Amino acid sequence: MEFTQDWFTPNIPNWTRLLAELRGRAGVRALEIGSFEGRSACWLLENILTGPGAHLDCVDTFTGAVEQRIGFDASGIRARFDANIAQWREQVTTHVGESGDVLRVLSDAYDFIYIDGSHLAPDVLSDAVLAWRLLKPGGILIFDDLLWDLLPRPEQRPGIAIRSFLLCHAGWFDLLRVDGQVAIRKRAAYEADALRQTQPTSIFEGSTVKFQV
Repeated sequence: MEFTQDWFTPNIPNWTRLLAELRGRAGVRALEIGSFEGRSACWLLENILTGPGAHLDCVDTFTGAVEQRIGFDASGIRARFDANIAQWREQVTTHVGESGDVLRVLSDAYDFIYIDGSHLAPDVLSDAVLAWRLLKPGGILIFDDLLWDLLPRPEQRPGIAIRSFLLCHAGWFDLLRVDGQVAIRKRAAYEADALRQTQPTSIFEGSTVKFQV
């Protein structure tokens, strides 16, 4: 496997704990929005999606649009992705296109969804809303890049979208972890306790992250 960038490895200890219940389970369905060269996809396939019938859907334009705006060479992303996941080819469905278009036509129910596509706040919010309907009750959703700030304006950063989504869905999820990433579990029904858990004054209690919109 070949990766020109590795932004994922620091997340492995947290993901190992958060996704332990899915490891080796038959028929697990996972959705990754934003795959880049496949670093997180390969880890999932090697360590979590190891049970019979486990499957991963990957959504990406493979153009690295935001990365190009910060001076990153995005050429060859798709070729490296294909080469890196080659040994798991039968377990992966690759959807090439804008996530807003792809997510609208997906109908599977997923046990795990990872949102790490466009860094622009409107896109992140759209990805989250569209992905939420695809996540099973009890399923886990992880947002990347809560603190990403490499572009200057607020609407060019994921954080404001992630916080807005959490406010809009307060009462419908349990908060599992907050650091540079946010992990939540979807509830089957609205719960007032979950609403209190996600109020701005307490959602990031015990974290260096402050909940500000």
